[in-house]
Amino acid sequence: MSALLNWLLIAVGIGGMFLILIAPHEGGHFLVAKIFKVRVIEFSIGAGTKLWSMTRNGTLYAIRLLPILGYVRMGGMEAGDFEEPNGFHSKAPLARIAILAAGPVANFLVAMLLITGFGLTQLNNDPGKIQRVLAGKPAALAGLQVGDSIRTVNGKPVTATGFISQEENAHPGTPLVLTGIHPGGRPFTVTVTPICNPPGTCQIGVGVAPRLETVQSAVVDGVTFPFVAVGSIVQGLGALIGGQVQGGLLGPQGLTGPIGIGAITAASVNQGPPTYIFLVALLSVALGFTNLLPLLALDGGRIVVVVIEWLRRRPFDRNSELNFQRWGLVALLVLAAVISFLDIQRIASGQLTGIH
Repeated sequence: MSALLNWLLIAVGIGGMFLILIAPHEGGHFLVAKIFKVRVIEFSIGAGTKLWSMTRNGTLYAIRLLPILGYVRMGGMEAGDFEEPNGFHSKAPLARIAILAAGPVANFLVAMLLITGFGLTQLNNDPGKIQRVLAGKPAALAGLQVGDSIRTVNGKPVTATGFISQEENAHPGTPLVLTGIHPGGRPFTVTVTPICNPPGTCQIGVGVAPRLETVQSAVVDGVTFPFVAVGSIVQGLGALIGGQVQGGLLGPQGLTGPIGIGAITAASVNQGPPTYIFLVALLSVALGFTNLLPLLALDGGRIVVVVIEWLRRRPFDRNSELNFQRWGLVALLVLAAVISFLDIQRIASGQLTGIH
């Protein structure tokens, strides 16, 4: 029964992750389109077969079978419909840019809320408070539990959240004497020996809670998270493109698609809420950032078209633009299929270790 419950939890975790990514993104497009009085034909979460639908004020709202996609169909964006008075292309350039950018902005806001909300539940001024204990590792075998507070390591007081990690790496293979207090106030003293694998990365198997002393610190962490995450994403892409990562973009440590993301999410579910929430927040930023790239069929590519039209003061041929966008979508789908195939290979060979 426990195995079944674990699989159900993983399924809910993966489905919830895609829902948290897709629904706000499409909701951002939808809300801003409504603000600028653009006719919205359909607002759909998911793709494929309709599981539920309703029509209200001329808009079809639908939930579809496959949660990895979603879309907002607006008037004026299909052949023979470009001149619609309430269509997308009838609006001013700034309005169209706002509609297109609203999806990625919604993803960034979701990441901020996730990190801030979780941080508010973790307020503490204890740099040694244990948030996670890995089963089978030295700390767990020594009897350490979530909620314990490590006060000293080899007689040195724990003054910062990174102190325990520093001591682990400073004494590879050497026993550490930890003293602290259990949640009930009972003191403890245990001796644990860090496991070093690979050399230079030593762990006793505990995760220490972030040190957030005020509400303000939690809010600041949440607000700054998308900017920090984008910096890390850009750095990672630069390493992939620059050949610093073996195999490049499509290698074992290369781009990850929906299948790989699902597998990583499943692993994060088993690692507990902190890991899962951080992963979903990171993926939300990644989705927003990716959609702002100036590529055909993405929001960023469409924004570039609007900006060029604005500068040249006349529109492109709408049928030609639509065809280019369709070819761009086909190229993205082919790339997604290739990455998905590689994800399956990585999972089967045990090479899928993270998100890049």
